[in-house]
This record gives sequence, structure tokens and C-alpha cells, in this order.
Amino acid sequence: MSIAAVAELVRRETGIAHSVASETVVRAALRRAAPELEPGDFIRAASDPVHGRGLVERLIDEITVQETTFARDRDQLATIPWHGLLRSARAAGSNAIRVWSAGCATGEEPYTLALLAAEAFAPAPPPVDVLGTDISGRAIAAATEGRYRERAIRALDAPLRRRYLDHQDDGSYLVSQRLRRLVRFRQHNLVRDPVPPCGEAGFDIITCRNVLIYFAAPVTERVLERLDASLRPDGKLLLGVADALRRPVRVAALESPACRPGATQSGERNPVPRPRTPPREPRDRRLAAALAAAGKGHRDIALAEVQALLALNPLDADAHFVHGLVVLEAGEPARAVAAFRRALYTDPTFALAAFTLGCAYDALGDQAAARRAYEQALRTLDPADTRHELLLQQVDVGDIAAACQTRLNWHKGSQGSGPHRH
Repeated sequence: MSIAAVAELVRRETGIAHSVASETVVRAALRRAAPELEPGDFIRAASDPVHGRGLVERLIDEITVQETTFARDRDQLATIPWHGLLRSARAAGSNAIRVWSAGCATGEEPYTLALLAAEAFAPAPPPVDVLGTDISGRAIAAATEGRYRERAIRALDAPLRRRYLDHQDDGSYLVSQRLRRLVRFRQHNLVRDPVPPCGEAGFDIITCRNVLIYFAAPVTERVLERLDASLRPDGKLLLGVADALRRPVRVAALESPACRPGATQSGERNPVPRPRTPPREPRDRRLAAALAAAGKGHRDIALAEVQALLALNPLDADAHFVHGLVVLEAGEPARAVAAFRRALYTDPTFALAAFTLGCAYDALGDQAAARRAYEQALRTLDPADTRHELLLQQVDVGDIAAACQTRLNWHKGSQGSGPHRH
């Protein structure tokens, strides 16, 4: 029995796409998880009703390498309206904000969410209940221990460290009881297990950041539907930038909250919808309207806004980029390639356009062209570049780099290492 059978087992168990769990990746993970077993022996051992489950979980631990930090994508987390969520929770009959960090790896994100809530409600005890889940039992064990090195906490300033972490003699940091009493962990498989997890009610906020990039498109759609259904009324689902980039229909995640139709300057939703942008509105307002329409799946409106922009300036790289997003989501990767290439012809250093060009080439099955596009994106990423500010306001260039590197690893077989979740 070949390694392909083991890769298929991983796909069935985790939802991880074949391109991520390539045979090269799986073979290397199998050597680490069960060095004494050949692929056929592993498949037979995995079917054992007593010991098989543990063997499969060891392999999954090796495939899903956890790598994350405290306060990752802090700008996105800073938009969480904690006091508004508490009002919504009370309206639902609860005295606590229910938070779920799905795919939490080694726990940095759930603890960060608890920390942000504690800061928002200080000096009162924060009325939050944070659940962290991950497919990896090893990751959940590490999260429960709550011990981290300097690299994991580098984004936290000294006052936050003193308030929420206990510095140890060996240089590590232990999460303090102030946060531990707000957070709980459990092992959970987003693809195979019930969503929400058994025994859990609806949530006011769910974060699932940079997890969906590892799933095939149908699995992504199914998981998103189940996560949406797990929210209380007025609940919020936060996706990672890499997830939003992988699925362009969710381009609304790239917008500034103040640019969304129906949003106030504070980012709160306005129940009265705004009309479509008038023809003579400034260019950025029209681009924001195109993004908002694309994010809601209103492709005709988005394309009309884009065409109006291009009629005024045929070399508008942002307009070509949004055009590419819309047609790529519509299932027309060849048209998307043309649009992204026009954006890059106008601005060869438009790294986000280079990344999405790679996604379009992937959809066409042209792996060589996709690799070139991802490499171009990595070469041209520049945190100081503000020329595409409207598109990049909530996108950390580190996430674009991570998404590019992940896809390059897919094509290269990861050279023996599993995908990294950031």
C-alpha cells in the first residue's frame, strides 16, 4: 500500500487539501510519528480499534505544525467591540461574552483574547468565557500548560507582561491565573466533529484565523457555514487574512471598517443601508463600494464600479485587482489572471496582486506560473508601501508572506515539513 493511502487518510481526518498534505509532506511526517512503520503497515495499524486512534493523532500532530504568537494581527483584534458584545450577550440571556478560538494551536490566541477583554473591562473582572480548540492533542496540552518563550510574547509590551504573565527562572513565561480562569481548552476537529463542539451554546465571537487555507474549497465552505450557524444573533466571525486571501469572496475582511457601507466611523453597524456610490464620488469611495459589493457577493455591482474606475483611469491597479478578485470567485480563473497581470503591469511591486495571481494560476493548474507569482509577491512585499492603502488597511504583510510561503511549500512538497499555522 502506497503513501498516497496515508495522505488520503489525512485528508479524510482533517480536511487538509491534497496540495498541502502532499505525499512528500506525509512521508516525512510518518517518519517522525511512526518511524518503524511502512505506509501499508501504518494503514493497518491505524484501523486497530484500540491503538489506531492514537497513532492517527500522532500523525496529525506532525502534519499540523503549530506556530503562532500572542497579539498576532493585533489591529484586527483591536476592532472587537467588547462592550457591544456584552450588551448582545445580555440580550441573549447571558451574563458573559462567549468566545471561541477555533484552531487555536498552542493557545496564544485564546489567552490574547482574554487579555484584551480584561483590558477593555478593567478594573472590573471581564465577563468573558473563552474556549480554545485545536485538532492536535499535543497543541492543546501545550496550551493548557500555558508556558511560552520570548518569541511567542514579543508583541506584548512590558506592562502587559507584568500584569498577565509570570516570568520564570528559566526565562520562560507562564500565563497568570488572572487569564487562566477565563480560558478553557479542548481538542476538536472542525471537519469531523460537531460544530459548535458538543455541549457548547452559541458564541458572541468566533475567531478562525489562518486555518481554512489548509482546506479544499468544499470543506472551507462547509466549515464556514457551520461557524456562522454557531454565532448568536449579532455575533461576529473573524477570519485570518490568509483565509480571506484564499477565498476572495470574503474580500470585505480587507476593508477598513469605516469604509463598509452601513458602518459608522466607530465601526459599528448602521441598520440603514447606504445607496450605491454616485458616479461623481471620489475614486477611493468608488473603490470601497466595489470592495463592499464584492464582499457581499454582488458581482454585477462590483464589476460596474470597477468598469467606471477603469473608464476614468485604465491604469488603475487597484481596480484591476478588484476585477480579478470578482471573476476569480465567479469561477473564471483565466479572466482573473488577465486582470491581475494588468494590475502588475501598472505596478510590478503590487505584492497582493502577485499573491492572488498565484491563486488564479493554481486554479488553472499552472503550478510553474503560480510559483513565479508567489515568489514575485515575496520579493516585492514592503511594509512601508502605502500606494494600495485601502486594500491593505487590515492586512499584515507578514500574513501575505506566510500565505505565499505556505503555497510555495505545497508546490515543493514542504521539503519534509508540515504546513505551519500562523
